[in-house]
Amino acid sequence: MNLQPKYKIYPSLLDKFEQYLRADEQVESFWNIDNETGEYKRSPDEIEAELKQSLIDSINRVPFESEAADKGTAFNAIIDCYVHSMKHTPDARNPYTIVGDEETNTIQVAFPATDIAPARHFLFDRSWCIEQARYFAGALSQVFISAILPTCYGNVELYGYIDELLRDIVYDIKSTSKYEFGKYGHGWQRHVYPYCLITSGQMESVKAFEYTAYQLKGGTSRTPLISGTQYPEYYTYNHEQTVKLLTAHCEHFIEFIEANKEFITDKKIFGLG
Repeated sequence: MNLQPKYKIYPSLLDKFEQYLRADEQVESFWNIDNETGEYKRSPDEIEAELKQSLIDSINRVPFESEAADKGTAFNAIIDCYVHSMKHTPDARNPYTIVGDEETNTIQVAFPATDIAPARHFLFDRSWCIEQARYFAGALSQVFISAILPTCYGNVELYGYIDELLRDIVYDIKSTSKYEFGKYGHGWQRHVYPYCLITSGQMESVKAFEYTAYQLKGGTSRTPLISGTQYPEYYTYNHEQTVKLLTAHCEHFIEFIEANKEFITDKKIFGLG
């Protein structure tokens, strides 16, 4: 049987596509409706076009700058350092530096300036970070996974990195400025990662997937140290159900990809490169 993938897809793209399909929810959200007039601040067409362009940009790997994303990356890296009692070594993929100071109870993460983003510095509460790392004690971190998903349009290679894998539970660390219960309920990592672990033969079964969300606070001139509150979002894993859901969503996404092929400049999604 030929398992050569016709498409290569990672879960963030499936999430972006999910957001695009749910454009109506953004149209009707409270922040898009004027309190005085009751009219939309942005039209349905504008929101759909914006979500579509964001999806195309993600497929094409267009660089973007985001302080929130860098802050999340910094926190995740700190957790990994404490889980494995190791120091971070900057490299091309992770160019930031991490310096902890026990006397001042701080951890500073510094991102160098790039072509699209200024240099950034984040100051975390060291004691708080150590406490959060204990939650993942004994975990494997940044586990690369990959597996084939057969679809009616050909084989799809699903791939990505698991933040933390502890026994038979998969964890993905999320940071946010505001958390509401069920925030990640439509996320696809909770399907892709366990599916890949089982289908690739790395594990016989997966009990559950948890989005370990942290609502961060601090990082201001008045409250410089960043800390936060943990909100575990736990989903029991059902492999048969995931196969059905993943197959349907990937096939729908492939239809979108093929319909918009002229706008896709990065061919990796087509199994190339």
